[in-house]
Amino acid sequence: MSSSRAEPVPSLPPLRSLFFLEVAAEALGRYTLRTSLSVLGVVLGVAAVIAMMSVSEGARREALHQVEALGLDNLVARNRGITSTLTAGDAQRLADLVPLTRTTSPLVERYLRLSRAEKSEMARVLGVRASYETILRLRLERGRFLSATDERANAQVCVLGGAVARRLFGSRDPIGERVRIGTDYYQVVGVLREQGIDSHAPNTLAWRDINGVAMVPLPALSGRTIEVVPMQPADEIWLQVEDGERVDDLAKAFEHALVRLHGGRRDFDLVVPRELLAQRYRTQRTFSVVVGSVAALALLVGGIGIMNIMLTSVVERTREIGIRRTVGATRRDVTLQFLIEALLMTLSGGALGIVIGAAVSWGITAYAGWSTTVSPLAVALAFVVSFLVGLIFGLYPAIKAANLEPVDAVRYE
Repeated sequence: MSSSRAEPVPSLPPLRSLFFLEVAAEALGRYTLRTSLSVLGVVLGVAAVIAMMSVSEGARREALHQVEALGLDNLVARNRGITSTLTAGDAQRLADLVPLTRTTSPLVERYLRLSRAEKSEMARVLGVRASYETILRLRLERGRFLSATDERANAQVCVLGGAVARRLFGSRDPIGERVRIGTDYYQVVGVLREQGIDSHAPNTLAWRDINGVAMVPLPALSGRTIEVVPMQPADEIWLQVEDGERVDDLAKAFEHALVRLHGGRRDFDLVVPRELLAQRYRTQRTFSVVVGSVAALALLVGGIGIMNIMLTSVVERTREIGIRRTVGATRRDVTLQFLIEALLMTLSGGALGIVIGAAVSWGITAYAGWSTTVSPLAVALAFVVSFLVGLIFGLYPAIKAANLEPVDAVRYE
């Protein structure tokens, strides 16, 4: 006497999975134009996600580089109007009034012609103290930075940015050479290492490109030492604090002390790099929300298009589904068949969207000059989103196809 036992449901073997994939590709290939138009929404949505995240990531890295140049532990006072109200002596007095001050430096900026032999160009010339190297954490490619001895002796020496040194001297070592700055000649004592900051980036934090400047002792540019004439005008006052985490509180003390030194007038702008970074991130989040909403809408439209074509396919292939069910295909087989078709459309659309999005980000870098970075996280997110769109919008048509009764499906005309 034989006993009947329920057979366990076998797992889907690899060959059978490959068969489902081949059938799905053949079914989608019957209506190439219709399938392509349905996938277009997914392509555009994924491309928007990739482009948005590449611009956002590039802007984030650029902002971090720029803030590193300005320094999270620095405070800067800048003249508000054309007339200079800040003085070089303010820097020393602020060092005594602001707690936790590490060092200070006044800055005078001029736009002068730099020339050597037949080469000449206009460049920013900064008159600073030796402490400016510490404040901006400048790195030298060769030579040395300005010293306190240069300042006391009113020495005609200069430190060139990496880019301007390369343009004036080419591959030749500029140390010890003389360049003409304005109407005076200066000896080159140092060359700065080039920094990867794009001064032409939108909403840039750094207001000057260090690679293209020449730095000289402040007395050499103004013609007067700070000790003799402390009230000589300055364009900026830089102050570095010992504790970067307390920079917001120290900024209030900095502002209060400078207002008191100026007789109660707030005739300057206070720049806090940490606040600039936070403001940049808030702007980026707003941009990401706006563009992300557009991408989500495109993906939603694409998902609806996928569901529409799958429901249409179920109706058109009702007789085919009935025949498959009568020859042994299970509901699970039919569900997988249509679900694989939906996933095949969304994943292929996602892959194409990734390529288009990367191309758009590279185009933005090439033509707009914005820094963009296509991160692996963006690519992974695009694939996940494509998979979820196919799964969510393809599941209902697949279940509907599986629930068709074989007898009624075979009789369907």
